[in-house]
Amino acid sequence: MAFAAAATFLYGGFEGAAAMGGGMIGGALGAVAGFGGGLWLVLRKGGHWGGTAVTWLTVVALLMLVSLGYIAVS
Repeated sequence: MAFAAAATFLYGGFEGAAAMGGGMIGGALGAVAGFGGGLWLVLRKGGHWGGTAVTWLTVVALLMLVSLGYIAVS
């Protein structure tokens, strides 16, 4: 309910505001969980390719942030 109230406050009371808020919150939480899960899977047993995988995870995360920033500005 708190997220729904925050979405209504941020996006207004128009139709679809809750869906937009849910998508934004779910997308952000999913990105953080995916990045954390990827790090955990790579580093949990001292993976042989740990450094390379962490580098690629970071590059993909930065590309996602740039893309989301571009979409937000557009």
